Amino acid sequence: MATLGHVHLPVSDLSRSRSFYTETMGLEVGFEDEAMVYFPQVGLIIDQSDMDIGTGTTVGLSCQDADAEYERLRQRGAPLEALPQDQPWGVRNFYVSDPDGHQVEFEQTLAS
Repeated sequence: MATLGHVHLPVSDLSRSRSFYTETMGLEVGFEDEAMVYFPQVGLIIDQSDMDIGTGTTVGLSCQDADAEYERLRQRGAPLEALPQDQPWGVRNFYVSDPDGHQVEFEQTLAS
């Protein structure tokens, strides 16, 4: 059976989005060229695109401590959408918006 290897996320300004994902989110670049940037630790590729972007897309990232991630991102000036919340399906999560309006979810699995 195949597993998910990475997700391509179209962006309107590759340089601006690269800065957001490296400087604000703290991700490391594995590879880049003039059309894309790859962040291997989370399986994310951002691609320069002219298509309609930024609506209806959420990238979910797992984390060990949602509150610590929230505070780290708050200190970096990330556009946080709400405080971390416990969800009935067993996670604690919160969302950040990237420069194109894509949501990035940070999700901590709660002990049962």
